[in-house]
Amino acid sequence: MSRSAWTSTCRSAGVTCAAALAILGSATALVVWGSFFLGMLDRISDAGKRQVFAAHPLVTFLIATVPFFLIAFGIRTGIGLFQLKPWARKAALIWAGAALVFSLWFIAFRPYETFFIPEHYVTDLESLKQLLAISLVFATLPVSVWWIFLFRMDTVKRQFLPEKSSVAPQADIS
Repeated sequence: MSRSAWTSTCRSAGVTCAAALAILGSATALVVWGSFFLGMLDRISDAGKRQVFAAHPLVTFLIATVPFFLIAFGIRTGIGLFQLKPWARKAALIWAGAALVFSLWFIAFRPYETFFIPEHYVTDLESLKQLLAISLVFATLPVSVWWIFLFRMDTVKRQFLPEKSSVAPQADIS
């Protein structure tokens, strides 16, 4: 175990790795989502930007904000894991559970996109969608299973417990 940079408690290598993965994964998602969203804005502006945004303001707002807040929460969770905050362990468990459900749902209800790679008669867009689906499943499934096991271990739970202060509380003598 190594000493935490921000707390006086010891942090295991598994928690450190999970925290770094949360931050790096969120930063990567920010780059991918940002390039997708900015690319989408460029394509829409060529086709009459005002009409599309005016026709679908709620969808545009959700596409612009929800991924950003999820990514920001992922970065904050990673920082909280570095700091051994109890809420960050719970947030990591919730994220891992949601990612596991998503991955298993995708495998169960979309097996064609996950396992079958056609050689002919598929458009480039379909191939790209399949590549993204396979990438998401292969990226989230092992990490979610690892995090569920890691953050439920007793040794890891103990790392996230608040430290007992070494200074005894003073009695009020009034």
